[in-house]
Amino acid sequence: MAHELGHAVHSQTAQDRSILVQDAPLPLAETASTFSELLLYDNLSDKITDDEKKIMLSEKIDDLYATIMRQSFFTIFEVAAHEQIGKGTTIDEISKTYLQNLKEQFGNSVAISEDFSIEWICIPHFYHTPFYCYAYSFGNLLALSLFQRYKKEGTDFVSSYINILAAGGSKKPEKLLAEYGFDISSQKFWQEGFDYVESQVRTLAALT
Repeated sequence: MAHELGHAVHSQTAQDRSILVQDAPLPLAETASTFSELLLYDNLSDKITDDEKKIMLSEKIDDLYATIMRQSFFTIFEVAAHEQIGKGTTIDEISKTYLQNLKEQFGNSVAISEDFSIEWICIPHFYHTPFYCYAYSFGNLLALSLFQRYKKEGTDFVSSYINILAAGGSKKPEKLLAEYGFDISSQKFWQEGFDYVESQVRTLAALT
Protein backbone atom coordinates (compact mmCIF):
# COMPACT_ATOMS: atom_id res chain seq x y z
CA MET A 1 0.00 0.00 0.00
CA ALA A 2 2.86 2.39 0.84
CA HIS A 3 4.40 1.64 -2.55
CA GLU A 4 1.26 2.46 -4.52
CA LEU A 5 0.48 5.50 -2.39
CA GLY A 6 3.97 6.73 -3.27
CA HIS A 7 2.96 6.68 -6.93
CA ALA A 8 -0.13 8.69 -5.99
CA VAL A 9 1.97 11.27 -4.13
CA HIS A 10 4.25 11.55 -7.16
CA SER A 11 1.27 12.17 -9.44
CA GLN A 12 -0.30 14.71 -7.11
CA THR A 13 2.87 16.76 -6.67
CA ALA A 14 3.31 17.00 -10.45
CA GLN A 15 -0.35 17.68 -11.26
CA ASP A 16 0.27 21.35 -12.16
CA ARG A 17 2.65 20.36 -14.96
CA SER A 18 1.48 20.14 -18.55
CA ILE A 19 -0.06 16.78 -19.29
CA LEU A 20 2.78 16.32 -21.78
CA VAL A 21 5.42 16.29 -19.00
CA GLN A 22 3.33 15.37 -15.98
CA ASP A 23 4.44 11.75 -15.78
CA ALA A 24 7.87 11.03 -14.33
CA PRO A 25 10.45 9.66 -16.77
CA LEU A 26 11.22 5.97 -16.55
CA PRO A 27 14.33 6.29 -14.30
CA LEU A 28 12.30 8.22 -11.70
CA ALA A 29 9.05 6.27 -12.01
CA GLU A 30 9.68 4.11 -8.95
CA THR A 31 11.37 6.75 -6.76
CA ALA A 32 8.42 7.97 -4.70
CA SER A 33 6.95 4.49 -4.33
CA THR A 34 10.18 3.05 -2.93
CA PHE A 35 10.81 6.09 -0.75
CA SER A 36 7.36 5.65 0.78
CA GLU A 37 8.16 2.05 1.66
CA LEU A 38 11.33 3.20 3.41
CA LEU A 39 9.44 5.84 5.36
CA LEU A 40 6.89 3.27 6.53
CA TYR A 41 9.53 0.78 7.64
CA ASP A 42 11.54 3.50 9.38
CA ASN A 43 8.44 4.56 11.26
CA LEU A 44 7.57 1.01 12.33
CA SER A 45 11.03 -0.33 13.13
CA ASP A 46 11.27 1.28 16.57
CA LYS A 47 7.74 0.26 17.54
CA ILE A 48 7.92 -3.50 17.08
CA THR A 49 9.51 -6.41 18.92
CA ASP A 50 12.80 -7.98 17.84
CA ASP A 51 10.96 -11.04 16.55
CA GLU A 52 8.65 -8.85 14.47
CA LYS A 53 11.63 -6.85 13.27
CA LYS A 54 13.39 -10.03 12.12
CA ILE A 55 10.39 -10.94 10.00
CA MET A 56 10.07 -7.45 8.54
CA LEU A 57 13.80 -7.16 7.87
CA SER A 58 13.91 -10.56 6.19
CA GLU A 59 11.07 -9.56 3.89
CA LYS A 60 12.61 -6.14 3.29
CA ILE A 61 16.03 -7.53 2.34
CA ASP A 62 14.36 -10.08 0.08
CA ASP A 63 12.47 -7.23 -1.56
CA LEU A 64 15.66 -5.18 -1.96
CA TYR A 65 17.24 -8.08 -3.79
CA ALA A 66 14.17 -8.52 -5.94
CA THR A 67 14.00 -4.85 -6.93
CA ILE A 68 17.72 -4.13 -7.35
CA MET A 69 19.62 -7.22 -8.42
CA ARG A 70 16.84 -9.32 -9.91
CA GLN A 71 15.49 -6.45 -11.99
CA SER A 72 19.02 -5.76 -13.23
CA PHE A 73 19.33 -9.37 -14.38
CA PHE A 74 15.92 -9.09 -16.05
CA THR A 75 17.27 -6.14 -18.02
CA ILE A 76 20.44 -8.01 -18.95
CA PHE A 77 18.22 -10.79 -20.27
CA GLU A 78 16.07 -8.34 -22.23
CA VAL A 79 19.12 -6.88 -23.96
CA ALA A 80 20.34 -10.34 -24.92
CA ALA A 81 16.88 -11.48 -26.04
CA HIS A 82 16.35 -8.44 -28.26
CA GLU A 83 19.74 -9.00 -29.86
CA GLN A 84 18.78 -12.61 -30.55
CA ILE A 85 15.40 -11.63 -31.96
CA GLY A 86 17.07 -9.10 -34.25
CA LYS A 87 19.20 -11.87 -35.71
CA GLY A 88 16.38 -14.38 -35.91
CA THR A 89 15.94 -16.92 -33.14
CA THR A 90 13.53 -19.37 -31.52
CA ILE A 91 11.62 -19.52 -28.25
CA ASP A 92 13.87 -22.39 -27.17
CA GLU A 93 17.02 -20.32 -27.74
CA ILE A 94 15.62 -17.38 -25.79
CA SER A 95 14.65 -19.75 -22.98
CA LYS A 96 18.21 -21.10 -22.87
CA THR A 97 19.48 -17.53 -22.56
CA TYR A 98 17.06 -16.90 -19.69
CA LEU A 99 18.09 -20.08 -17.87
CA GLN A 100 21.75 -19.11 -18.17
CA ASN A 101 20.87 -15.69 -16.81
CA LEU A 102 19.26 -17.32 -13.75
CA LYS A 103 22.29 -19.54 -13.16
CA GLU A 104 24.62 -16.55 -13.28
CA GLN A 105 22.31 -14.61 -10.98
CA PHE A 106 21.89 -17.21 -8.26
CA GLY A 107 25.14 -19.16 -8.61
CA ASN A 108 25.18 -22.19 -6.34
CA SER A 109 22.81 -20.65 -3.78
CA VAL A 110 19.76 -22.43 -5.22
CA ALA A 111 19.10 -25.35 -7.54
CA ILE A 112 17.40 -24.14 -10.71
CA SER A 113 15.35 -26.70 -12.59
CA GLU A 114 15.01 -26.66 -16.37
CA ASP A 115 11.36 -25.61 -16.25
CA PHE A 116 12.43 -22.18 -15.01
CA SER A 117 13.81 -21.51 -18.49
CA ILE A 118 10.31 -20.40 -19.58
CA GLU A 119 9.68 -18.14 -16.58
CA TRP A 120 10.39 -15.10 -18.77
CA ILE A 121 7.13 -15.73 -20.63
CA CYS A 122 5.22 -14.86 -17.44
CA ILE A 123 6.85 -11.44 -16.83
CA PRO A 124 4.47 -8.80 -18.25
CA HIS A 125 6.93 -5.88 -18.20
CA PHE A 126 8.87 -7.60 -20.98
CA TYR A 127 5.86 -7.09 -23.24
CA HIS A 128 3.89 -4.00 -22.28
CA THR A 129 6.91 -1.79 -21.37
CA PRO A 130 10.18 -3.20 -22.71
CA PHE A 131 13.22 -2.35 -20.59
CA TYR A 132 11.06 -1.04 -17.76
CA CYS A 133 12.69 -3.40 -15.28
CA TYR A 134 15.81 -1.28 -14.88
CA ALA A 135 13.61 1.51 -13.49
CA TYR A 136 12.96 -0.61 -10.40
CA SER A 137 16.68 -1.07 -9.82
CA PHE A 138 17.49 2.56 -10.61
CA GLY A 139 14.55 3.88 -8.60
CA ASN A 140 15.26 1.72 -5.58
CA LEU A 141 18.92 2.69 -5.38
CA LEU A 142 18.00 6.33 -5.98
CA ALA A 143 15.37 6.24 -3.23
CA LEU A 144 17.86 4.62 -0.85
CA SER A 145 20.35 7.41 -1.48
CA LEU A 146 17.66 10.07 -1.16
CA PHE A 147 16.52 8.45 2.06
CA GLN A 148 20.05 8.64 3.47
CA ARG A 149 20.01 12.38 2.75
CA TYR A 150 16.63 12.66 4.45
CA LYS A 151 17.95 10.87 7.55
CA LYS A 152 20.85 13.34 7.72
CA GLU A 153 18.91 16.54 7.00
CA GLY A 154 15.48 15.72 8.40
CA THR A 155 12.75 18.22 7.58
CA ASP A 156 15.23 20.43 5.70
CA PHE A 157 15.24 17.81 2.97
CA VAL A 158 11.45 17.72 2.52
CA SER A 159 11.17 20.72 0.18
CA SER A 160 13.93 19.37 -2.09
CA TYR A 161 12.24 15.98 -2.25
CA ILE A 162 8.83 17.45 -3.05
CA ASN A 163 10.35 19.67 -5.74
CA ILE A 164 12.01 16.65 -7.35
CA LEU A 165 8.66 14.86 -7.50
CA ALA A 166 6.83 17.99 -8.65
CA ALA A 167 9.08 18.26 -11.71
CA GLY A 168 7.36 15.23 -13.22
CA GLY A 169 9.00 14.58 -16.56
CA SER A 170 9.87 18.21 -17.32
CA LYS A 171 13.62 17.71 -16.91
CA LYS A 172 16.15 14.98 -17.52
CA PRO A 173 16.78 13.02 -14.30
CA GLU A 174 20.49 13.85 -14.14
CA LYS A 175 19.81 17.59 -14.58
CA LEU A 176 16.90 17.67 -12.14
CA LEU A 177 18.75 15.82 -9.41
CA ALA A 178 21.91 17.90 -9.91
CA GLU A 179 19.89 21.01 -9.03
CA TYR A 180 19.45 19.56 -5.55
CA GLY A 181 23.02 18.40 -5.06
CA PHE A 182 22.69 14.83 -6.32
CA ASP A 183 25.32 13.69 -8.82
CA ILE A 184 24.02 10.42 -10.24
CA SER A 185 27.20 10.04 -12.27
CA SER A 186 29.11 9.70 -9.01
CA GLN A 187 29.91 6.23 -7.70
CA LYS A 188 29.68 7.59 -4.16
CA PHE A 189 26.04 8.56 -4.65
CA TRP A 190 25.04 5.02 -5.64
CA GLN A 191 27.28 3.46 -3.00
CA GLU A 192 25.17 5.12 -0.32
CA GLY A 193 22.26 2.96 -1.44
CA PHE A 194 24.30 -0.24 -1.26
CA ASP A 195 25.67 0.82 2.13
CA TYR A 196 22.10 1.04 3.38
CA VAL A 197 21.38 -2.49 2.15
CA GLU A 198 24.51 -3.75 3.90
CA SER A 199 23.47 -2.05 7.14
CA GLN A 200 20.10 -3.80 7.00
CA VAL A 201 21.77 -7.20 6.49
CA ARG A 202 24.02 -6.53 9.49
CA THR A 203 21.04 -5.50 11.61
CA LEU A 204 19.25 -8.73 10.70
CA ALA A 205 22.36 -10.79 11.46
CA ALA A 206 22.59 -9.17 14.90
CA LEU A 207 18.99 -10.17 15.65
CA THR A 208 19.42 -13.83 14.68
